[in-house]
Amino acid sequence: MKKNRIFAFLTAAAAVCSMCSAMPVSANETMHLMGDMDGDYKITANDAQTTLDIYVESIVGNEDNAANAENGNGDIDMNGVIDVTDAQSILNYFCQTLVGGQPLWADLREVSYHDGTEYEYRRALDEGTVKNDVPFRMTGLYLEIGCAQGAPGETVTVPVYIAGIEDLIGMVMFITPPEGLTPGEITSTIADDFESPSPMISIEPAFNPEKGAMVWASAENIQIRDGYVLANYTYTIPEDAESGTVYPICFNPAKCEFIAYEKNPDYQPIDYDAIDEDNPEENELYMDTLLGNNTEYTLDSYQYTTLNGVVIVE
Repeated sequence: MKKNRIFAFLTAAAAVCSMCSAMPVSANETMHLMGDMDGDYKITANDAQTTLDIYVESIVGNEDNAANAENGNGDIDMNGVIDVTDAQSILNYFCQTLVGGQPLWADLREVSYHDGTEYEYRRALDEGTVKNDVPFRMTGLYLEIGCAQGAPGETVTVPVYIAGIEDLIGMVMFITPPEGLTPGEITSTIADDFESPSPMISIEPAFNPEKGAMVWASAENIQIRDGYVLANYTYTIPEDAESGTVYPICFNPAKCEFIAYEKNPDYQPIDYDAIDEDNPEENELYMDTLLGNNTEYTLDSYQYTTLNGVVIVE
């Protein structure tokens, strides 16, 4: 299953690469694709060789093979180091593309981009409170639903991964329960992995398996690493399911939102010496700050790319 997970992530990289022209990525943003070490948005033998070179140099003491922002695309198994296993995984993927192989049901999985305009909660707000056709402001978030296979009657676990961002303060996530599968429990360790500094204003993870829903919020941003498992969803395959049956597991973008505090580029510090103590309301900046219109940090939502998963009957 670990090998399948590696191939799934690389498949996502290749799929996202093909969408680059359609995704709103600014000139200052760089797409980070797992396995792509030379930045050509392809997975090739050169990427495998580069990864292997890092490992070899670390063996002789010439280079540190710890994963970092520069070489992190090569840490395929996400164990924090670049090693021979990562190089072999990249090479295996490349070899499969040469012979026309499709790693981990790649042809059955859908990649899509969501800018927030379809989020139904925004449509429910009074007109004028928020413009429904304005996309979420932040970008870079990548979400992947894993894949699983099992026999009829078996219960399988499908993980949900997150990557591409550093900060997260809350989320509402809905994964549509696939028709034919029986949804089981949803679990997450996010509250244990990231302790909130203010428990009184935090929301412990809450789940509704029948709707595929998870809600969570913290008091301040958490620093989340690429490949972190947001949650595990379980499903039971029908006893009479036929071998080869495919059950798509999909996000519901009309109900999903992922948020974080971001530094406000329009924030202006107040010069308190310039405020008339007798008539503070005459200071427009002071009043804006008092009313919450001039804050150092703002709460914003992410646009996001999704790779949906599948459950396949053995």
